[in-house]
Amino acid sequence: MERPPRNMTWPKWLGGAVSPPPADGVPVIPGAAPPSVETDGGETGGLEHATNGNGHGTLSHEAGIDHLAAASMRPFGRPAAPPGTPSQGPGAAVPPNGQPGRPAATPPTGAGAGVPPRPAADGKPTLPRIEPIGEILLSHNVITIEQLRQALEVQRQSKGRLGRVLVEMGVISERQLARAVAQQWGLPYTELAEDSVNPDVARLIPGYLAQRHGVIAVDRKQDRLVVAMPDPSNVVAIDDIRLLTGLDVEIIIASPDDVGRLQGKFQGLVADVEELLKAQGPAVESEILDDPTRTEEVTVERLRSMVEEAPIVRVVNQIIHQAVRAGASDIHLEPHRREVKVRFRVDGLLQDIMAPPKQIQAAMISRVKILANLDIAERRLPQDGHIHLRLEGKEYDLRVSTLPTVLGEKIVIRLLDQSSTKAALSRIGMPSDLLATWEGLISKPYGMIIVTGPTGSGKTTTLYTSLERINTPERNIVSVEDPVEYQIARVNQVQVNVRAGLTFAGGLRSILRQDPDIVLIGEIRDRETAQIAVQAAMTGHLVLTTLHTNDAPGAATRLADMGVEPFLVTGSLIGVLAQRLIRVICPHCKESYTPPADALRRLGLNPEEHGGLSLYRGRGCDFCRMTGYRGRLGCFELMVMTDRLRGLVLSGASADQLRTAAQEGGMRLLREDGVQKVLEGVTTVEELLRVVYVTGDA
Repeated sequence: MERPPRNMTWPKWLGGAVSPPPADGVPVIPGAAPPSVETDGGETGGLEHATNGNGHGTLSHEAGIDHLAAASMRPFGRPAAPPGTPSQGPGAAVPPNGQPGRPAATPPTGAGAGVPPRPAADGKPTLPRIEPIGEILLSHNVITIEQLRQALEVQRQSKGRLGRVLVEMGVISERQLARAVAQQWGLPYTELAEDSVNPDVARLIPGYLAQRHGVIAVDRKQDRLVVAMPDPSNVVAIDDIRLLTGLDVEIIIASPDDVGRLQGKFQGLVADVEELLKAQGPAVESEILDDPTRTEEVTVERLRSMVEEAPIVRVVNQIIHQAVRAGASDIHLEPHRREVKVRFRVDGLLQDIMAPPKQIQAAMISRVKILANLDIAERRLPQDGHIHLRLEGKEYDLRVSTLPTVLGEKIVIRLLDQSSTKAALSRIGMPSDLLATWEGLISKPYGMIIVTGPTGSGKTTTLYTSLERINTPERNIVSVEDPVEYQIARVNQVQVNVRAGLTFAGGLRSILRQDPDIVLIGEIRDRETAQIAVQAAMTGHLVLTTLHTNDAPGAATRLADMGVEPFLVTGSLIGVLAQRLIRVICPHCKESYTPPADALRRLGLNPEEHGGLSLYRGRGCDFCRMTGYRGRLGCFELMVMTDRLRGLVLSGASADQLRTAAQEGGMRLLREDGVQKVLEGVTTVEELLRVVYVTGDA
């Protein structure tokens, strides 16, 4: 096998330097990357790279963009020769693929397909030459040059992988990244379904190892194990699997969501529960059958020994990890007479996940309480705690609440993804025209802005996302909340503590002496808090807060009902946003259908005018757990205060009168925004009717 010539010039986006002769005598494999090029997870950026001596590159933003712009207009794998590349004459050496200066990756075929590269003679693995992830995404028009520039700037600061940065920015999805990585490495990509995994094969890799590396075994071909994973550069995982199973590893690429979903289905939890039951023995079972509340009499010493045993630790960890991967907002551990129900709230609705036997109730509850720093000996009073964890590169805050019941303690764990506040406002479902108006409101120097809706409608997420938009170093931002759900950099957050005498009103008075520019009030619950908030808005502060009302016009009348004078409301209130959360149709099982005439009438549409209209629904699949929905977006109603509306508030007008005037001024109602999302194929008629009240004469 011939070595490329010593004076060979690599493309500028791969370093742009003359390749030095290798000093270790290791033959250069066709298609292998030069040692100075970063191939971290196959997610190089596609711009000019320079190495810092340890294989991790720094990126030059000015060089390479023009090359990528041209590359995105050409078929993938055919880059132009970089500037300064010597012309290839008859005697010049040409790599095996016939492209001077750049051996391109070739998808493996035959018996070696999907098999990771073997270590070289010196024991170091030789990685195949791979196409930069940025160039792949550009060539398929998945991202733009400007989005790539922004991602590289974020990558330079965070030192993360480019593909992961693009996902966290919301530019691409996990599946799009997985497809790009598969093309990059010349490996097959698959969208894992439940029937594509052999349960017996999946258990060849222990649950703890599969969770650690984010892999799942899907099939076995004689002495070769087919493993699905999102990151083929994880040679540690491949070595661990090969060492543990004694089988060669064949890699296929799948998204982390698919891998995690099937891990929860096939691995870990059932085996750990069975192991725990074997350790407990049959004596406990007979005790439970006689008296279902008897487990509450377990001593504290026995509880401590139980929660330190490996099976219960893995059971609780598996439940939390499975909830995170399912996108759950809450975990419910509910004691029943002969079992413990484990339920997840996914997309606003509770789903039964598993029902382990009563024997492990005490150990499971105590394990969660220890993680949350709660008193395991106190089982008669409610307790609140907190858990902070990092999973798959993301940080999560878990709020733990216990409640004594006649059958034992019930626990609810609220899962808070810290990265959710960094999403763009456009990603939460705001239409472009409403988004422009909302951004104008939150950029005002003073005034009060209220977000309304029932519990669980996403008010806090909207406020935090808006706060991230205006969170700049020259502003002093202070919040008073109960509880503090997300921690935001450069925001001074105050936790309400009623027992200590720190209420919303008391905290707000102190905040106003802290020279704030922006004040966030978690919720206006009483007259005193409302009056202080109004005064703060009138004295040069921007106040963001929430109220529990059904629509936007109701906020003005609610403040008046609390005892705030109408002239103070008109002088401080500048806008009200009402919202609901609706489930989004699963993209993997989305199908069109012709709605019946009654459904059109419920949407306020004339069946005769829209007789051939096609709507969409989800038929149910493994990806959405057979629900037909995956994820949620907001429906919004934004009322901007005008002189006419202020006059109506001063005259004591009702919410209906305010709504009519706001509509005449251009306000779009919640139901109108919801109907538009149904027509666009975002959600279904049934989901809209479940969440938003829609009348036949809408």
